[in-house]
Amino acid sequence: MNPLYFSAKGPRSANEDSYLVQYIEHGGLLLIVADGLGGHKGGKYASKYATKAFYQKFSNLDDISISNLEKITHEIHEELKVLGQEDPELYGMATTLTATYIDSEFNLIGIHTGDSRAYLLRNQGIVQLTVDHTEAQKLFDEGLLTKEELYNYPRKNIIFSALGSRSSELVTDSFEITLEDQDRLLLSSDGFYSAITKKMIRDFSLEYGEFSEFFFEALFFVKNAEPTDNYSIVGVEISTKDSNSP
Repeated sequence: MNPLYFSAKGPRSANEDSYLVQYIEHGGLLLIVADGLGGHKGGKYASKYATKAFYQKFSNLDDISISNLEKITHEIHEELKVLGQEDPELYGMATTLTATYIDSEFNLIGIHTGDSRAYLLRNQGIVQLTVDHTEAQKLFDEGLLTKEELYNYPRKNIIFSALGSRSSELVTDSFEITLEDQDRLLLSSDGFYSAITKKMIRDFSLEYGEFSEFFFEALFFVKNAEPTDNYSIVGVEISTKDSNSP
């Protein structure tokens, strides 16, 4: 597998997104996207700290399991809260986190909080593996918003869970799936997917058989759509026929 990645500040003065693409010594591939909150310094610090800390803690795990991913995610959450309390310039910082690990048998395991996303493209379809921890999604899930109202909701970027947040309890979602040959996995911040629909992502994937062409065509579309935020994307195509994969 040859992962691809890109991050840009968009119209903002600074890029508060962070990402990580890392092959793990004991086999497998770790992918992370994080979107920082709380101002330029705080947001960037939070997302960068979370990605690096996750990798370090993950590398020391003897057992890669959902419960251990939840454990290290909560550890980072508490660490960020302490750091924000100690430094007035970092007070109020927080970050989303979407992290996935693909092992040598092509089993995917993931953990998520906030509104960054993970998508799986398989055959003719696209599946969102994560649930947005947003006010809008919560109201939709409770039947209080229609799909159209969800799309046009004025507070759709208000999130209720993020690492380091002091205003609410941390909520994490996890997922596991066995990947198949030619599956495509994408992780992105909300700045990316706010400028392109899931249907467009799927259509680009169907149009371009070469993963790199698909990846950069989708990225080019987002850039031309003039995104309103930082935007980041990490992706990989599965090749079970490659003896060196992941």
